[in-house]
Amino acid sequence: MRKTGFLIGATALLAACGSEPGTYAVPLPEALARLEKADLDGFRMARQCGILIHLRASSPRDNAITWHVTSSGQEVLSFTVRLAAEGDGIRSAIEVPADPKGGEMYGGKQFYPRPAVNQPLRPAIQELIDAAIAQRPYDGEHLKNTDQVCDVQRGGLESGAFTWGVNDRPGMDARQSARADAAEAAQAGDGFDNSYGRPMDNPGGVD
Repeated sequence: MRKTGFLIGATALLAACGSEPGTYAVPLPEALARLEKADLDGFRMARQCGILIHLRASSPRDNAITWHVTSSGQEVLSFTVRLAAEGDGIRSAIEVPADPKGGEMYGGKQFYPRPAVNQPLRPAIQELIDAAIAQRPYDGEHLKNTDQVCDVQRGGLESGAFTWGVNDRPGMDARQSARADAAEAAQAGDGFDNSYGRPMDNPGGVD
């Protein structure tokens, strides 16, 4: 029974994939429709680091779909998959924004104090495409992770020992940052004049 299931799965995979990586024997409209249903929860669970992230896909435009990654309401990363018709199927191309320090974001060698996803990113996106086209769940077991900061912060998040946020102060986690922010606000005052209603030594300037 298990052997039969394996053969069916392998046949479906061969039907979806072309002869080269990134090519698929699926018509362009169908491929876009499948990408719209990509397993984003699986991607997030497999690649998330210490900060909580959310993924949202844009509507297909010019045969491309862009995924936006946000944390605490801020966009921290985006990536695009562009499709082109090729023969009876399609070819996919991955687009990742450039990193200000060189290369592209999450290329595998960059340092981020609060990484959003583990590196390298491109193989993880390729798996997202492969899984979507084959209409199966995301599988990140075979992917290599090179971001040790991500691994440490994810471990802290999973254990509950630490929480992390995209707006953390340097060298602090989310709890420490929140305490520092509160202490700073208390020291500076909130700007509210709380003298109104208090007894005055000389009210109205009358002796």
